[in-house]
Amino acid sequence: MRKKKILQALCILGIFSATILSGCGSSASNNTGNNASTKDTNSTAATGTNDSTNTTAPKDDAKPVKLKLGMWEAKTDIEFWTEKVKEYSKIKPNVSIEVETIPDNSGQYLKVRLAADDLPDLMYLKPAHFQIYKNSLLPLDELKAAKSNKFPGVIDGQTLGLPLVSFSEYVYYHPSIFQELNLTIPQTIDEFVNVLEKIKESKKYIPLALGGKDDWTFYPFSEFGPHVLSKDEQYQANLANQAEPFGPGSTFETVANLIKKIADDKLAGPDALGIGYDQATQLFQSKQAAIIALGQWYYADHLAKVGNEDDLAAFPMPWRTSASDPLPNMTLADQYVSISKNSENADEAKAFLEWMFSPEVYQPYINTLKNTSTVEGVTSDLPFFNKSNQEAPFTPFIYDATNERFAKVKAAAQYDEKKTAADIFSGKKIEDVEKALNASWKKAVESVK
Repeated sequence: MRKKKILQALCILGIFSATILSGCGSSASNNTGNNASTKDTNSTAATGTNDSTNTTAPKDDAKPVKLKLGMWEAKTDIEFWTEKVKEYSKIKPNVSIEVETIPDNSGQYLKVRLAADDLPDLMYLKPAHFQIYKNSLLPLDELKAAKSNKFPGVIDGQTLGLPLVSFSEYVYYHPSIFQELNLTIPQTIDEFVNVLEKIKESKKYIPLALGGKDDWTFYPFSEFGPHVLSKDEQYQANLANQAEPFGPGSTFETVANLIKKIADDKLAGPDALGIGYDQATQLFQSKQAAIIALGQWYYADHLAKVGNEDDLAAFPMPWRTSASDPLPNMTLADQYVSISKNSENADEAKAFLEWMFSPEVYQPYINTLKNTSTVEGVTSDLPFFNKSNQEAPFTPFIYDATNERFAKVKAAAQYDEKKTAADIFSGKKIEDVEKALNASWKKAVESVK
C-alpha cells in the first residue's frame, strides 16, 4: 500500500515539478520570508558520528539503521552536513545518514511526500509550515537539545522543531560608494529613499540590486515591511481577524507606495524584473550596484563569491518615520529540524538530532554559516555583524509565523506577499491590488473558523 502511495505521489510530483522548480527562490538561502531557493544535487549517503545522549558504541552485530536527513540548499548546509555526518560512524557504525536534497523550501515538495506517508526521518521546515505538518511530527520536548534551544518551534504546547539558525535582516552596501557620494547611513525610510535617489543621480551605479524575476527577493519589503512598521510582533495573528486590512492608512499601503516609488523612479535599475537573484547579487558584488537588501545569511555567500569583506558594510532597514523612534529590525529563526512521527527509527533519529545540536558539532556549523546561534551556551563568532550593529544599533523584532489562523486565512485568500509586490512593481495600481486583496481576504476571514 505504501509503495502504491509513493508511486501516486511521484506522478503528482512529475506534474507539478516545473512549477516547483521555477519557484524555488534563492540559490543562496532561506529566508522568511520565503527568501531562498535551492539547487538540485544528488542525495549523498554518509555515515555519521556520535549522539550526545549515548557515547557507547553499539555492538558489532547491531542492526543496520539508515536515516534520511532532508534539507534544502542553504548555500553551505548540504556540503557541511554531508561531510559532518561521516563522523557519526565513530560511535554509531551501524547508523548511516543520507543527506537528501529537498528541491524547494516553499513546502510543495514535502507536501507530496506527506501525502505518500514518505517524509524523511529528519527534515528542515520553515516556521510557517508547522501548521501543515504538525500532525506528522514527533514531539521533542524531552530532548536536551530542545531544552537548550532559544527559539523552539512550539505548536499547540509541543516542541515540534528546533531551529539551526537565527538571523536579522540587513541592507548591505559598499562604503567606498557611500564615501564617494558623501552618503550616510539612512535613519528613516524617507532617508533610505533619498539615498537611493542620490545614488541614481550620480549615474555611476544602480542604487538597489533587486532580482525581481525571482519574486521572493521582494520579501524584505513586502513581507517584513508592513509587519515591522506595525510595531506589533503579533501582526499576522491580528491580521487574520480583520476583514479588510489592506487600504489607506495601513502599513501595507505604506510599503506598497515604497515599492511603486522604487519601480517608477528606476531605483533598482532599468530592468529589475528581468533579472533574478543570482544576477542581482553579481551586480552588487561587482560594485555595479551600491545596495542590496537581504538577510544575515547573505554574508557567507558574499564571502564565497568575492573572497573578502574589504568593501562591505551593513545597516538595518530603517523601518521608522522618525529617527527618534526605536529602530526595530526583523529577527527570525529558521531551518527548523523536525522528526517524522512515522520514522521507523525514531529513537535513532532523536539521538542524531541531539548530536546535531551538541556543542562540538553545532559550534563549527554556526561558525561556517555566519548566522546567529540558537543554542544556549554556544556563541557565534560574527565580527562583521558585531561591528555593523555597533554602528547602527537596533532592537530585535521577533518574527512569529506560526499562527494557525493566519496560515489558514492566508491560504484561503491565496495571498502571496512577494507576488503582490511584483505585481505592484510591474505597474498594477495599488488601489486595484488592495481592492482585490480585501475582497479575497474578507471571504477567507469569514470562511475560516
